[in-house]
Amino acid sequence: MSDTLTHPAARHRPAQRHHPSRVRAAVPHHDADHHAGGGELLRSRDLELLGWVAEQYAARIDQLGVLIGCGPRTVQRTLARLRAQGMIQTIRLLADQPAWVTPTVRGLRACASPHGLWRPRLSLIAHVAAVNDVRLHVQARDPQAQWVCERLLAAQRSDPRRHLPDAVVITDQRQVAIEVELTVKSRRRLEGILHQLTRHHHASIYFCAPGPHRVLTALAATGRWPTLGIRRLPTTAEATGVDTPTTDTTTPAATAAATATSSPEPPR
Repeated sequence: MSDTLTHPAARHRPAQRHHPSRVRAAVPHHDADHHAGGGELLRSRDLELLGWVAEQYAARIDQLGVLIGCGPRTVQRTLARLRAQGMIQTIRLLADQPAWVTPTVRGLRACASPHGLWRPRLSLIAHVAAVNDVRLHVQARDPQAQWVCERLLAAQRSDPRRHLPDAVVITDQRQVAIEVELTVKSRRRLEGILHQLTRHHHASIYFCAPGPHRVLTALAATGRWPTLGIRRLPTTAEATGVDTPTTDTTTPAATAAATATSSPEPPR
């Protein structure tokens, strides 16, 4: 991953200091078992799941299956146990989609998360789900990369005018801003964001729905942002597809972006 993560022209820029998590482990290592307060013991995997979800705001049940590498029945048993221990709550917002999981106050305390409670909302769940899919995709391709979530970036931001990416991926002391774009923004607004991302990060990767993908590909083709890469959005089903084709988009800028953060091209 490190050889192709950033464009050579950007490698001189020193990395800023964050306190990131590994993409696979959202909390520090713990002992094998932990008391849940009600007599039953928590497991290390429970704490990693709670910490990961807290960093991402929330997660769908199917995404948690990818995260812990288990089938639906095992995921349901795990969530039922955590729910009975008062660690999580599940919320169904759409009839045709899996339920969402968020940690409770007790769950946040158990995994030592610095983040607060968050309740999924219909207006935000599509974006949260897409960012989750990107993180699962990145961690499947490079478990050693470090993921700095938006919540941590917001907590550490000193200038409220500075644009926050959806995440930052760190590898070999280089930072890559991760943006997930589902809707088309104006060209002027995108140019302002790209200028900020270029100033503060070694490279930027946009994971896009079809509409913004076309707009951003056109911007990348101008050559003004040589460390900009454009990718299509991965799906939850593709998150574990490490061996699936990962050819790049049509722009030279995207070729310079991270191999580990590339997404499969749509079937031709």
